[in-house]
Amino acid sequence: MTDLLERETVSLRGVSTVAGRYVIGEEAMHPGINLFACRLRALSTESYTVTAPVIPQPGETVSASFGPFGRLRGKVERTTSDGFSVRIDATPEQRARIERAIIAFRERIWTGVRERRADHRFMPGNPRSVISRPDCWSQPCLIVDYSSSGAAISAAFQPQVGEVVGIGQVTSEVVRIFDVGFAVRFFERQDIDELESLLEAPEEWTKAMRRVPAPPGEDDEISLHAYGADG
Repeated sequence: MTDLLERETVSLRGVSTVAGRYVIGEEAMHPGINLFACRLRALSTESYTVTAPVIPQPGETVSASFGPFGRLRGKVERTTSDGFSVRIDATPEQRARIERAIIAFRERIWTGVRERRADHRFMPGNPRSVISRPDCWSQPCLIVDYSSSGAAISAAFQPQVGEVVGIGQVTSEVVRIFDVGFAVRFFERQDIDELESLLEAPEEWTKAMRRVPAPPGEDDEISLHAYGADG
């Protein structure tokens, strides 16, 4: 019991630079159907929380992969307004591995931030936005990362290359499909200092989503930033 309590204190919170991918359910992986990008918000040896474009139901099986921490499998224990938390199913040896990975990540966290920015690609503080089409169709999406000229997106939607879509308030063209999403190129190069706010969901869309009844268990959201996928 003492050992369990000590492990609960080994956690990672407030980090916004760990991208990953997740699969919902036990079926084979199908991009845009049950395979999506996510961003890690919090991790302990017992559970993890992500921001994600598609939110599974409590009790559903989810398997997520994050570069620094490997594959984490378990069942959804609660949902939040922009993602969900999973109780990790692992042996004591696997939990010890997660603990070592958390400690190692803490030691190199600032290096990771510098490497991401050296590539001129950024992770938005609020990665969950909205994707739309000219016919007024829209749905939630996750912004994996972005630059002044384009972004990597994950959603329950697989567009065609060349299709015109809006990400937040920025019009773009789909230029590439990858395993957990797709890449878009903005029609106009954007001012990087203003771009993050433009990529956010329009206020009227956000208000409309707030009127949708919230799923149970979404009250006390953990403070962090999340999402993920290899773009």
